Amino acid sequence: MFGCGGGGRSAPQAAPPAEAPLNSFASMRLIVLPVQGVRTGDALGWAAKVGERRVFLASVDSALETAVKGKGLSSWVLASDLARTARRNPTYATNPADIRAADAVRFLERQRDENIPEPVASQLRTLSGFHDARYALIPVEVRFEPGNTSGTGRAVIRMAVLDVRGSRLVFIGDIGGTDAPEYTPEIGAALARRFADLVVP
Repeated sequence: MFGCGGGGRSAPQAAPPAEAPLNSFASMRLIVLPVQGVRTGDALGWAAKVGERRVFLASVDSALETAVKGKGLSSWVLASDLARTARRNPTYATNPADIRAADAVRFLERQRDENIPEPVASQLRTLSGFHDARYALIPVEVRFEPGNTSGTGRAVIRMAVLDVRGSRLVFIGDIGGTDAPEYTPEIGAALARRFADLVVP
């Protein structure tokens, strides 16, 4: 599944081809934040099977980095790179894991013409400034839902792109993984590959 919306403002580039609906972001200089959260209480009970939340989110971050690197997206600055930047510049840069970017995205979904709220706006500007990036990719949330086939489920990741310099939301969409009969640790990696395939087929 794939869906997006940008509110009253147009996206920064022309509509991408259908076989790679996120391809317009492939050449952008952007920073990639860590996955912000996992939704609990799903009907499948899969969220209860992921184990320790922090470990699960770290595994999805790692899978996303592997998938992005595998597609040769060299203009993207990944979450591990941002963490190193923050450690080297503790006076100026916020640890990316501490930036409440998901809250900012949810606010912008409700208030499409508003700017990125503080302190997230300043935190993102600082990190993106270190890497000469204009955009920030926010993996807002992983959730689990019934699959398209009876008796299956799947993981879905909600992705957003913020124009940090323009202080606005330019993309929001859900990316669904493949159907599976039960939860396995491989689901996170498969979801990351699905996302990367929608950027570079």
